[in-house]
Parts: sequence; structure tokens; C-alpha cells
Amino acid sequence: MPNTATLLQLFGIGFSFGLAGPCLLVCTPVLISYITGKQLKFRQALVDISIFLSGRLLAYLLLGYLAGLSGLVLRQFANSGLVSLFKLAGGIIIILLGIYVWLGREPLSRLCKCKAGAIFNSGSLFILGFIVGVFPCAPLLALLLEITLISRSAMNGMLYAFFFGLGTFISGLIAVAALSGISTWLAPRFFKSKTAGLIFKLSCALLLILLGLNLIFKPYLYRV
Repeated sequence: MPNTATLLQLFGIGFSFGLAGPCLLVCTPVLISYITGKQLKFRQALVDISIFLSGRLLAYLLLGYLAGLSGLVLRQFANSGLVSLFKLAGGIIIILLGIYVWLGREPLSRLCKCKAGAIFNSGSLFILGFIVGVFPCAPLLALLLEITLISRSAMNGMLYAFFFGLGTFISGLIAVAALSGISTWLAPRFFKSKTAGLIFKLSCALLLILLGLNLIFKPYLYRV
């Protein structure tokens, strides 16, 4: 049975990661640009943030399972070509979200009479959250290797990762929700005219597209 103190410690580490750590730095620019550009109401913004963070939590469960199996398996996964494919897929989804912010849901609704915009929004945010979580940064990889040392089974590793992920989920929800609430409150007041609002919306869309391109091409730039 996993030690309760260890579980609480991992929860605290995850909380700090999500509130003022690498998890916040990686995810916040994408989420804030998307939420502000779409000019979502605060309640819908909370739903979208939760969907993204749920996808990331699922990724942490997978990594925790691999860590519970063995450190070798985790290292092989982290160094495999799959991570590059996940980064490519994540970049493409961020670019598509930028286009979605730019064009709105009307073009999708014309192609399909169902709620295509809502389906694309929820599905892409969940998948993006999973993709972001599944290629671990250096601090997270170090933590997962620590989980490898203390886990007696793959399920133990998954449980440890769940408590860490739960900490990042709660703190991430607090931090990103607060920032998105500020941005959605300020945007209408600074960009009152229709033209200014449109320029701001396009700026958010372009920022998302640039973030997506950076995720795709950043590994190749380091090789030059």
C-alpha cells in the first residue's frame, strides 16, 4: 500500500508545478490565447480549461504506469520517436485552434449540421492536454524516475502519478482560470470598437499559430 505521506507530498509538488512551475509556463500561453481570442464567458472558460487539464492528467497516469513498470521503459519512451510525433500532433492541433479562433465555428457548422464547433473544441483541447502531458519536461521526468524507485508495481506508479497530476489539475485550474478571468474582463474594455476587437482576435489567433509552429520546428532549429 502506498505511503500516505508520499502521496500528499506528490500532491504538493504537483500543486506547486501547476501554480508557479513548468506546467503553468507550458500550458498558460496556449490556453489564455485561445480563451481570450474566442472571448469566452468565464463559465465556459472553466469548462475548456478542465477539459485540457483532464487530458494532461490522463497522460500523467500513462507516464506513472510506465514509471511503475521500470525506469528503463520510461527512458525508452521519453527518448523514442513517439515523443517527436506527439510534439508534431500537438503543434498541428494548436495551429488548428488558432484557425478556429480566427474563423469561428460557422465554417465548421456549415460542413456538418451537428454541433461541430463544440465537438472540435472539446476533443482538440482534451487531445492537446494529453499530448502536452505525455512528453515530460526535465523536472517531471526526474519526478517520474523517483516514482520508479518507490513503486512496487505499475498500478502503484499510476497512483503516485494520479496524486501528482491531481495537484497540477487543481492549481492549474486556479491559476489559468484567474488569468483568463482577468484577460476576458480587460479585453472588452480595452478593445471597445469592432475593428479593435477583430484585430485583437486575429492577434490571439496568430499567437496560437506561432506557438504551434514553434512546437513543431523547435527541435529542428536546435540541430542547425
